[in-house]
Amino acid sequence: MIKRPMKKSCNFKACGALLLFPLCWSAGANAQEARPLTAPPPSIDVSFNIGAVSDYRFRGLSFSDRDPALQGGIDIYHQSGLFAGAWATTIAEYSGSDIELDLYGGYAGEAGGLEYTASAYYYVYPGGKDANYLELQGIIGKTIGPAQLEVVMAYTPDQDNAVDNLYLGAGANVAIPNTPYTVKLRGGRENGAYDNKWDWQAGITYSRDWLTISASYIDTDYSGITEAGRNGRAGFVASVTASF
Repeated sequence: MIKRPMKKSCNFKACGALLLFPLCWSAGANAQEARPLTAPPPSIDVSFNIGAVSDYRFRGLSFSDRDPALQGGIDIYHQSGLFAGAWATTIAEYSGSDIELDLYGGYAGEAGGLEYTASAYYYVYPGGKDANYLELQGIIGKTIGPAQLEVVMAYTPDQDNAVDNLYLGAGANVAIPNTPYTVKLRGGRENGAYDNKWDWQAGITYSRDWLTISASYIDTDYSGITEAGRNGRAGFVASVTASF
């Protein structure tokens, strides 16, 4: 079973607290004169998020059995481009676990007008048996006007509890000028754990300060009478997230 990559797509919004003395006194011709200094930006930013979704979907498939899920995480970003984080969500029972915990780290940078991210994810299922596995991810993006475009590749090598799996996807986030709304479009193809599965999504997001609310239509061509087939059918998903 292949799970969630970086909530995700690898853009980190960080807000940290930095406590500094606002003034530095300098001994000179006038010792009474205060000389304010500009505080250097923090080298490490930390952000937190917590939210709820009406259905936890990953690459088109529901891993909450089409039920609501609670989610939350932490991201740590260094000014060098290195980052690490953890994110958790409730799921339908999987191998004895009802929690998915994603531990990830990597590097984000920019070259030739393109933004890129290389990362590794370790998916953990506390209390589960032989369920944890590793996935490698790469994302390349470009901003054109109000649109943020990206292509995604995620590869899961053969492991004791996961088969060789490759996911290729592309997406676009298009901001509606002078509004807090963004239109999101994405799709992808997965081969390995799911043979030649296609998924697609169209939605709209409202963002204001620390609050994000979204609604999306999600569908796949993965069908059948099994539980996995039922969880691949089309559905509308709503979510609300608070970030700090």
